[in-house]
Amino acid sequence: MWTDKTIAKAIRDAQTAEADVWLTDGGRVRGEGRLRLRARPNGRVGFYFRYVTAAGKQAQLALGSYDSTGIAGLTLKAARAKAGELSQLYQAGTRDLHALLAHRQAEEAAVREAANRAREEEARQGTFGDLLLAYADMLEKAGKASAKAVRNQVLKDVKSASPHLWTKPAKAISTDDCLAIVGKLEDAGTLRQADKLRSYIKSAFRAAINRRIDRERRFGIASNPASDIDKVSGSSNASERALSVAEFRAYWVRVQALEEPRRSVAMLHVLTGGQRMQQLARVTLADVDRDAMLMRLRDGKGRREKPREYWVPLLPEALACVDRLTPEGGFVFSANGGVSPMHTSYISDVAKEVCTAMAEAGELQGAPFTGKAIRATVETRLMKKPYRVSSDVLARLLSHGLGGVQAKHYAHDAMHEEMAEALAKLWRLLNDAPEPVADVIPLRRA
Repeated sequence: MWTDKTIAKAIRDAQTAEADVWLTDGGRVRGEGRLRLRARPNGRVGFYFRYVTAAGKQAQLALGSYDSTGIAGLTLKAARAKAGELSQLYQAGTRDLHALLAHRQAEEAAVREAANRAREEEARQGTFGDLLLAYADMLEKAGKASAKAVRNQVLKDVKSASPHLWTKPAKAISTDDCLAIVGKLEDAGTLRQADKLRSYIKSAFRAAINRRIDRERRFGIASNPASDIDKVSGSSNASERALSVAEFRAYWVRVQALEEPRRSVAMLHVLTGGQRMQQLARVTLADVDRDAMLMRLRDGKGRREKPREYWVPLLPEALACVDRLTPEGGFVFSANGGVSPMHTSYISDVAKEVCTAMAEAGELQGAPFTGKAIRATVETRLMKKPYRVSSDVLARLLSHGLGGVQAKHYAHDAMHEEMAEALAKLWRLLNDAPEPVADVIPLRRA
């Protein structure tokens, strides 16, 4: 019986003789047929199975090359097992082993080909990462200001944090996968970011199902794994922080003492009612109507495909800020003369600096505040007496609560005069000026 040492000697003999050396296994392998070995001078060794055909002729089948490790070929044990299997078939009456082996090889090749096609198809299918980036592309194409934030967050909190899910086919993503991604941010205490990411994932799948980002159905998504995930608890607790009248006036005084361009940017932010920073960053000189004293803004929040345009009245003092900010370029809210728009955190950074100064001076009566508090303060103070600006006017001014049926189809009045009056009241509030009182003329009884 052969051993690996026997095979090694056969290789040496073939090299010495410079001719092929054949060995036949010493005993029969379960009846008819024998295992043979061919050693060549170049060191290669092959296994064969010799048998007698139905016509009585000697034939042999190539089983494979020899490799003692079994990595690149057959071990001696594996070759004997193959020979034993063929011997059993031969004893069972199969005489054309060549045809049988060819059929088996064809079947194995078909299985391998099918597996390769499946792998290639899976590789062509869009991954979870492809889906999220396609969603960000869709937002960017639609002119949504949130596109950059969406792209940055999915790259950070999905690609970097969960790379195994990023490369997983989108249609294979489960609800548990989505919960795992969102849960990491919840565990880190960033509840707002966790809920934003939940919303992005849900919206991306919805967009794919509706064929808005899946024109060729390359994602193959039929259901939304994030649709049943609840909103992250504590992610949207409304901030009740609104500056008191004294704090608001102190903020206004300090803002006017800042160096340009922060002075005019922060002043204009207040004088236009504390508009959202993302919307202000897109305002250009083309959006300013000097004759009508109006500034056009575009609200792209929500699911609307096209941003909703609305106009905010400009006080003379606000128009003066515009002139100081744009000597060279076209962007109104800018830190470099209008050449490029300000970063969306620019006003928040200014507000943080002013808040710190107010705290050190003892002017802060409540908790520290951010730039978003200015918007809440404008609405809160103008609603109270002596100003009593209606909620309808404030909704028009600050572009919120305008999604109802009445606002969409019936309330076509832009309320420019009412908004201008509200901003005039804001000016008087900031500068501690009294509200005008109507003259009462008594009528004598006839």
